[in-house]
Amino acid sequence: MSVTDWQTWAPFVDALRRSAPPGTHTSEFVGTVGRGGAQGTYLDDGDAAARRDRDRELALTAARTGGPGPRAELDEALREVAALLPDSEQLVRVVAVHGGGRLGGGAPSGGGAPSGGGARDGGGARDGGGARDRRDARDGGDARDRGDARDRGASPSGDAPVRDVVELITLPPAVVSGPTAPVLEVVLEPGALPASYRETVEPRPDAATAPSADPDAVARVVAERMPDAVGAAPEEIDAAEVALPDGARLPAEVRSLYAAAGSGALKLAPEEGRFGGFEIVPLSGSALREAFLPAARFGTWTADADTVAPRDPADRVQAVIGSPLWFPVGTDGAGNVYAVDLAPGPAGHLGQVVLLDHEVRAGATYRAESLAALLAGRVATPDRPESTTDAGGVSPAGPGAADGPVEFLALDPADWMARFDAGTVPDTLKAAGLVPDRANPPVLTDALAVADRLLALRGLPPIEVVRLTRPARAERKGLLGRLFGR
Repeated sequence: MSVTDWQTWAPFVDALRRSAPPGTHTSEFVGTVGRGGAQGTYLDDGDAAARRDRDRELALTAARTGGPGPRAELDEALREVAALLPDSEQLVRVVAVHGGGRLGGGAPSGGGAPSGGGARDGGGARDGGGARDRRDARDGGDARDRGDARDRGASPSGDAPVRDVVELITLPPAVVSGPTAPVLEVVLEPGALPASYRETVEPRPDAATAPSADPDAVARVVAERMPDAVGAAPEEIDAAEVALPDGARLPAEVRSLYAAAGSGALKLAPEEGRFGGFEIVPLSGSALREAFLPAARFGTWTADADTVAPRDPADRVQAVIGSPLWFPVGTDGAGNVYAVDLAPGPAGHLGQVVLLDHEVRAGATYRAESLAALLAGRVATPDRPESTTDAGGVSPAGPGAADGPVEFLALDPADWMARFDAGTVPDTLKAAGLVPDRANPPVLTDALAVADRLLALRGLPPIEVVRLTRPARAERKGLLGRLFGR
């Protein structure tokens, strides 16, 4: 069997129904399955709280009696499906309709929330009834419909599903998932970055090295602390310089460091309040050389659209997200990098040392006026950066608040639909967010419908949805079995 066969999912659908709180009409699972496991959200009539509270009580009972946990059957069924996807993950929406729903009653999945409303815990969804399917294939008694999300809007009547449904959802590269929402945003211009991530700095012609800069002192420290070190070949040092943008040159201190040691641990005397050394970052083959470039620091438009770099209060370091002119020379082993600044601010020095912190999303922090000063222990106490942002480096004004073309908007599905109807979706958008409130992600089918309309605006590939439904004959047999206890 494969994940496109109904029989694969039938045990989980049945377990989903059996595990629902009493009185439930429609139970739903939205999440990912594969790579040996599964994770997602369970909803019963659009509500996550009832099952969560009931599972808590059942778990306490199981702990006292030694019986199986409340989700043991569900987890086992999902593991069986996940075993068929050892190297990938499948986004899925599973709906199990209880007896009342099969006979025409029941509340709509998603708790009856209107289009754009949010389920309290995860993405619930209305059934995609009335879809215009591009292909209807039947194999082994399974009903399979293959279509895209723009064909699968909610039923105009808002009725609950009348049959069990499994929807296998394949997102194109332009659709980005998030930790709380399967559909977080749509990137309308592939590879595009926010404006702040596109800002660059250039070497200043008038920038000078600090009086403390001393290539010979750097070489002596390395020779004393790393007597067995092997220096980088002159050709490798020259190649690193040629790769720098804007005709930048490596300071003599950097050349001296690498001529003395191409890699290895430079450990200094562990005196209180003094610099303790670093692991030298090789000139080639190290991921740290690109780890703090703007593209590497970027996560999603939703999180980073308004990220700005903090400003050095003394104007020594230029305020940008990242730059190839911050040349890594050492790492503390915890993911942070010491870099030599080849494009200092007006009050800075060419070759000053800055710290690139892996927990900070933007910018660099001044540490020493030269490499020699750093190795001698003359390290500056980090100043608190001046910024109009919060601690995370994000403007409190929110996405789209800056002057200039609107490149990103984060709206809930209802607001996006209103903009579609009014024709007010900006042509300048590079990305579109669908989760303005992370605590209340939108209903999945609403998000899918909006995402596909956004994709269609730019002629991008649609979201693919394969729908599996329980064969009618097997459903009738199951209903009779339940009525007669078999």
